[in-house]
Amino acid sequence: MKLIKKILKKVFRKKFIKNFRKFCNEKNGHALLYYKTDYFLFNGALEDRSHTNEWESYEIARILNKLGFWVDIADRTINLKDIEKIKDKYEIFIGIGAGDSGRYFKNIASKLNSAVRVLYALGPEPNLSNKITKERHNFFLQRHPGTDIEVRRLIKEVDIDDSIRFVDAIITNCNEWGIEGYKKFEKAIKRVWLSSYPKLNSSCNEIFKKDQKKFMYFGGNGNITKGLDLIIESFVNLPELELYIGAPKSEEDFNLIYKPILEKAKNIHFIGFMDVKSNLYRKITSECGYVILPSSSEGCATSVTTCMRRGLIPVVTKEAGVDIGNFGYNIEDININKIEERVREIANSNREEFIKRSFGAYIESFKYTQANFSFTFERALLETILDNKIYAK
Repeated sequence: MKLIKKILKKVFRKKFIKNFRKFCNEKNGHALLYYKTDYFLFNGALEDRSHTNEWESYEIARILNKLGFWVDIADRTINLKDIEKIKDKYEIFIGIGAGDSGRYFKNIASKLNSAVRVLYALGPEPNLSNKITKERHNFFLQRHPGTDIEVRRLIKEVDIDDSIRFVDAIITNCNEWGIEGYKKFEKAIKRVWLSSYPKLNSSCNEIFKKDQKKFMYFGGNGNITKGLDLIIESFVNLPELELYIGAPKSEEDFNLIYKPILEKAKNIHFIGFMDVKSNLYRKITSECGYVILPSSSEGCATSVTTCMRRGLIPVVTKEAGVDIGNFGYNIEDININKIEERVREIANSNREEFIKRSFGAYIESFKYTQANFSFTFERALLETILDNKIYAK
């Protein structure tokens, strides 16, 4: 069924949807959204809320409808020929544009002089992101000189300094660390909280049974950027602890380097891609006490906030973009020995402290629900409408 849905989406996905008005009672304007059209296919019949950005794109359109806008939606796969047909007829334009999937933000925004143009920044400022991604790769090469490995997750097709000329406001998922990188552009910045798969939750019994000697790494592609190399090299020297790795095994150059290490490390379990809807994910997250991600560049690591919905305590760098309050742990030094010391200290914390932090992580995770995404996005949009007097005739 999953394969059938994937094929149907690929074949029938629309690159441009006109006049979406399902939730609009009275039209006061017209908006253009540049994001994803997957969820609109067959009126939502193929919905898969584990891919939260598909639902979020639909929800943005619903919110715009609610506020009186008919919405045209341009999929991120749109091409320049399609963009030529877009007319300057909108009161507001919202588009992704901080990563390569939003490569045509400037092309669209530059045509819409009559619209208030909002950059939907789902990641750190691109120049900063590239800088720290390269630094993390160089740190890997310092430890493994002469290694031939691809630098992944560089933003190559967005010139943010050029794009920002056509931006009136920024809505972003970044926390204060990421927002700081955008402040130099002197644009109004509004923050939203992204959602997680809505069926994820935890319970008191699960939290009480968690093993604080078990850690989970959960992330997508870009192993070095996200710090998987650091975690593997640290846990090799922590045989008393267990590490479960939920990440794709698609980076062959990375696999070639770490396969011999992983074969010897009996405490490290490289599981591969893990579906949050699966029984395996539920089992492992019911056992593990912590989710660890020493990433170098994230708007907000939703892999971490998703695990928080299962009561896992975040152990992260500030660049992971996750607010850790008084329940999480910060990785301040990515030196392997320092990470080992930090992890060992965390794993040996007082049991009462551990339970308290686990409950704290779960409570915080309610910020990363669909309900809170809807609330924070509508608030950001209303503030943008007010700031820019969109309804003023």
